[in-house]
Amino acid sequence: MNSIQTLTVYLGSSGHAKLVFKDSATTLGRIIGEQNYKLVYGGMDAGLMGLVAKGALDAGAHVTGIVPRKLLDIERIMPGLSDTILVEDLWDRKKRMFALADAIISLPGGFGTTDESLEVLYWGNLGLHNKPLVLVNIEGYWDDMIEYLHTLPDFDERFLIVVDTPEDVIPALENYCPLPEVETPDHYPHFEDEIARETKEPILIDVPSIENSYYVICALGLKQLHRHKRAIGFLNQEGEFDGLLKWIETAAEETFITQHCLELFTVGTEEAALREELKNQKYIEIDLHGEKWGPTED
Repeated sequence: MNSIQTLTVYLGSSGHAKLVFKDSATTLGRIIGEQNYKLVYGGMDAGLMGLVAKGALDAGAHVTGIVPRKLLDIERIMPGLSDTILVEDLWDRKKRMFALADAIISLPGGFGTTDESLEVLYWGNLGLHNKPLVLVNIEGYWDDMIEYLHTLPDFDERFLIVVDTPEDVIPALENYCPLPEVETPDHYPHFEDEIARETKEPILIDVPSIENSYYVICALGLKQLHRHKRAIGFLNQEGEFDGLLKWIETAAEETFITQHCLELFTVGTEEAALREELKNQKYIEIDLHGEKWGPTED
């Protein structure tokens, strides 16, 4: 696809991921540079994020980092970027990263990566864009998520490309049959403000859908970042959320989220009992610097 010039990459900021995931980020960055594409990403030096940027910069790519002003005190900006764009908050970052992209690539990551990926699929189903999302399924990391997506009534598979390695990304995009052009909307629906509003009302997800999955993963990501203290629950009556919950467990096992993140939500099979549990859900403080980001990559 000759029309694709800028690739927005979503991926984990965990500094504790195993070597195969780190190598995949470096490789993808190098390929982006060698193939003369531009890279847009979240601007951090932590984890896979720093590695994809360094790989792309070393290969001569133009790399743009998008950084929220409100997170400047806790996030680490990658030095030496071609452009660093400061935006107001997380939503502005996501919107700008999406707007700059001709296509989106998601390597393994945690709540933030998955929130951004589900957002792309949600907007696609609403007919708001025609940009493909490429999930790079390193060692089957996304297997449970992919299986879960195919059970959802509002999942439009035309927007999703699945590949196994970074080397497969560019050929897949070149062979992708583009969807019809759509007019850029004035507004993209999102949930950050609603989730983070001042309320003690719990967030209970009971119907599996792209929209609800995007909502709850966004809520988990914001809670991980200490942006709200609302209880979060899954009403999993007939195993309808099993795939999503298995992916969350995989993300913890692979250190893209911390083990404490498994305490950010409650799962139940009976609504009244689950609502009672949510009243007593303990708020968990997560040390992002120590537990997640780890040391700066050399």
